[in-house]
Amino acid sequence: MLKNILSSIFLSFVFSVLFFSASLGNSLLAQDDLLLDSLTTGSKYRITMYNEKEVIGKVIKQDTIYVYMATEEGSVRVRREDIFSVSKTTIPRLIKGLFTIGGGVFLQSGEYGGYNESNKPGYSLNLTAAYPFSENKAVRLDLSYSRLQREPYAYALSYYPYTPVFVKQNIDVYNVFVDIVFGDFNTNTDFSIYGIAGLGIQHKVEGEYEYTDYNYYDSTYINRTYPSYSSTFFSMAIGGGLRFKINKRLGAFAEAQYNMSTYEGFFWFFGRGYFPVRAGITYSIY
Repeated sequence: MLKNILSSIFLSFVFSVLFFSASLGNSLLAQDDLLLDSLTTGSKYRITMYNEKEVIGKVIKQDTIYVYMATEEGSVRVRREDIFSVSKTTIPRLIKGLFTIGGGVFLQSGEYGGYNESNKPGYSLNLTAAYPFSENKAVRLDLSYSRLQREPYAYALSYYPYTPVFVKQNIDVYNVFVDIVFGDFNTNTDFSIYGIAGLGIQHKVEGEYEYTDYNYYDSTYINRTYPSYSSTFFSMAIGGGLRFKINKRLGAFAEAQYNMSTYEGFFWFFGRGYFPVRAGITYSIY
């Protein structure tokens, strides 16, 4: 019951982060804008169109209909009525790419039959590459590896009362997610809160371990090996995080997710789940 309540609270928090992130990105959209009438021939500007395309260069000529600009790619003619905003900041408004590398703890919830699990945390590593396609949305590839340990039943030392013995079993979890990230991807932003919603594939490898059968009739032990077993599922991820700049290119982030996997074709929102909590560094290109 407590785990279900915690999962519900986490989901409510995540959806709040998603809404706040989108609202924050919209509110900061025009914080450094100039009036269109203030354009000066011979000066450099960053012009943002209504379709979110950017033109960065020097104004070489202008009239009542068009603004002519010299850019790195050549001369560009921009229709005045298509201009959304103008800025003297010539750094692109939108981040072109955002990469992260991080690690942290891998929490688990729920129960499995036949295991003596205390839900101890494991560890997790991940790499991401995000491509922002608007001021407050990006598509992201998230690759992660995590390891947990279970304690399967091995044998009993006595007939009654039982004194069970458990052994260690490594569980390796590989995830590949394609996420939509809701946040603020403006190059002028030093701090951003973001939300995550994604779908992907989870591949789980349950490691080999040794166990023992005890024969009470002749008090003998038979050693056996449980072989390694792997399985692959569709998976869903929702979460949120924050990031901030250290300098123009480098930054830091911290985020938490709730990962759910299919079982017999269904997603279990409040059953067995994983909660990776990670932090690391970011690198931006623009």
